[in-house]
Amino acid sequence: IFFPGKSQYDSNLEPIGKRILSSTNFFSWKKTSEEIISYSPDIFIFKFWHPFFAPCYNHIIKKIKKETNSKVIMICDNIIPHENFPFSKKIIKKLMTKVDGFIVQSSIVEDQLKTLVKNPVYNKVFHPIYDTYPSERNKEDSKKKMGISDTKVVLFFGFIRPYKGLDILIKSMEKIFEKDNEIKLLIAGECYEDKNKYNRIIAKSKYKDKIEWIEKFVPDDEIPDYFSVSDVVVLPYRNASQSGIIPLSYHYDRPVITSNLKSLTEVIEEGKTGFVFELNDINSLTSKITDFFKDYDSDFYKRNIMIYKKNFSWKNFVTSIEDIYERLNERI
Repeated sequence: IFFPGKSQYDSNLEPIGKRILSSTNFFSWKKTSEEIISYSPDIFIFKFWHPFFAPCYNHIIKKIKKETNSKVIMICDNIIPHENFPFSKKIIKKLMTKVDGFIVQSSIVEDQLKTLVKNPVYNKVFHPIYDTYPSERNKEDSKKKMGISDTKVVLFFGFIRPYKGLDILIKSMEKIFEKDNEIKLLIAGECYEDKNKYNRIIAKSKYKDKIEWIEKFVPDDEIPDYFSVSDVVVLPYRNASQSGIIPLSYHYDRPVITSNLKSLTEVIEEGKTGFVFELNDINSLTSKITDFFKDYDSDFYKRNIMIYKKNFSWKNFVTSIEDIYERLNERI
């Protein structure tokens, strides 16, 4: 009822730890609380991205705080949801009264936090690189495996929702296809809305044979093929608090093209690790993709990304959490 997709489980991976919690099953909340309390943890860390999960988190955190001296740290992927949700701010604000410290991953989320919490204890640290994914594969081998013969590939990766602007990307490719018959748009991701909207746009295109949409949740062992065949990853988002797709692209040394949202541009070195186009502007995106391929040099981007992505280490992320924990203890 509540999940718009088919699955987010990777059947090829063994689960790590215990899967106990269900956001809609009250009895699992109790069981989860008891399990956590049994560890007598110093820190309880949880990820937050949507107010739908707030009742569940509220219950668990309340129990943990009653039974332990644990410091509660919230890693904020988002604070305010991308789509409308009833009473969002009220629900989120109530949850945040139970949280001791915060990790935010962009300036936008930092600003949102400050509007909801007075003098929050927090650190801003960018989303770390997804360096646990399988390594890049031989480009030609991956192309052969996926049945791709085009020499240039533009990739859109991740689940599809209105705020991600896939329609903008599809429309922007028309003039590019017209000038370059060696280019392909590869879309990989499950649709979390009416997919007919996108199918209609593709069907109207004179170059629909140049657009391939693999509409599914992509398991970890297949991810390297998608990035290995691609030359650039495009994020045509209408709004965003941050994105895990950029660090994933950097893991595979792939440059990105994004809309000029502050939360995305602050993790791009313009002209070296990626490019920025004007928000919601189809012509601007068309120009950026066209210009990208004019003087394309994969080694140039790879060198720059290898240097730049050192700023997004897990060590930095862990240190930020430790720093918050120490500051919270100093307040006692």
